Amino acid sequence: MADQRNAFTLRLLEDANIHPEMRVLDIGCGPGEVTGLLAALVGVSGKVIGIDNNTQLLNLAKQNHSGENIEYREADLYNLPNDLGQFDAIVGRRVLMYLPDPMQALENLKPLLKPDGLFIFQESDAINGGTGGDALPRHQQAIQWVWQTVELEGGDIHIGEKLYEMYVQLGIEAPHIIAEVVMQTSKENDLAWLVEMMLPRMQEHQVLNRDFSIDTFKKELQEEAEGVNTAFIRDTAFGIWGKLK
Repeated sequence: MADQRNAFTLRLLEDANIHPEMRVLDIGCGPGEVTGLLAALVGVSGKVIGIDNNTQLLNLAKQNHSGENIEYREADLYNLPNDLGQFDAIVGRRVLMYLPDPMQALENLKPLLKPDGLFIFQESDAINGGTGGDALPRHQQAIQWVWQTVELEGGDIHIGEKLYEMYVQLGIEAPHIIAEVVMQTSKENDLAWLVEMMLPRMQEHQVLNRDFSIDTFKKELQEEAEGVNTAFIRDTAFGIWGKLK
């Protein structure tokens, strides 16, 4: 599923013309997956700096996605260090949706962009989630749990629909925006993995109770999918890029 997860991201980065020799900032880099993609695109002549405020995730990033052209820093988007320098592009994947004030974070980042520098963001949106999955009610339930949890955490589950307006307010003329529904099927989907990964968060926000059995749920998903051949929308990926004048 990692290849599927990164396919849209790679197209977005290539469409925005991330190329060798660029200096790129990956905000909210988490475990470094996007940082690694960027490092491959900018090559040894380029540089990628990944920043995050989560020490544990940064340690994972250093273990899994390291290289001579990669550097990781612990940083807060609302209190950025003053020695980061300037960048040809600033990139983020599924970051703005979790911020309490995404516009302020973007404003804070503006001074870090070189003239004609690129803002490139990918965000997930709950629009159309579960569509096509009427024959798979437990699968649809899993999608609802995911978005309910994100919303209870303060996430904006419809950030994708707001990106264009945000870019215009930021001072970016004619930003490029694309969207793609994330299709999954009864035979191949990541919902069991997603629920298991998010289970502590779901229980913390009482979306699921403490005696919820992930093993039982995985079995229920398997049994529900037997004999059913259908495709459904998990969510919608939005991508946007533009130059700051």
